Amino acid sequence: MFDRILDILSSIGLTGVFAGVFLEAIGLPFPGSVLVALAGFLSKQGEFNMIIAWLVSLLGYMLGSISAFMLGRRIGEPFIMRWGRYIRLTPERLRKAQELLQKSAPAYVIGARFLPTIGNVTPYVAGISGISIIKFLIYDMVHAVLWLTIFLYVGAALGMQLHMMVENPWFKWGAIGGSLLLFVYVFRDLFPIRSKNKV
Repeated sequence: MFDRILDILSSIGLTGVFAGVFLEAIGLPFPGSVLVALAGFLSKQGEFNMIIAWLVSLLGYMLGSISAFMLGRRIGEPFIMRWGRYIRLTPERLRKAQELLQKSAPAYVIGARFLPTIGNVTPYVAGISGISIIKFLIYDMVHAVLWLTIFLYVGAALGMQLHMMVENPWFKWGAIGGSLLLFVYVFRDLFPIRSKNKV
């Protein structure tokens, strides 16, 4: 399985890394961190140049972030009010997120991007909030540099351990279970629970 993943990533090359990181940055549920770690592993094997892989990933991430920020700025709040509940972003949570961003934009943009689900909507919330795009780009660049550097070098340093982990049959079942839990968490509003206490 692991060798197959590496073959696919090797064949799509840095264009695939760019696309995957872009999807992660724009907020889609794509495993960008895993992709970056695998790119780091392949860089260690001589498939990619580490610095070029880092620069390509950074470009994909920043373009994705800018796209999400501009979508938030242009179509933001009405769109979130209608569809945000499907990613657990209710109007109340949106207001709280905007308050947190106003209190400490660096902490919110840099820190929240590391958190699952919250990180996916951070650039949209930033766009809606009215924060300066220059400030957002500076804070988001800090996060991108940290995120990409960590995962690229972890992938490079722990390549063999990563190989053993992915080949372990428990990894497959854990990935399937985690994906199902994430799906249920994100889309649970689509499946209303009937109350057992009927009047």
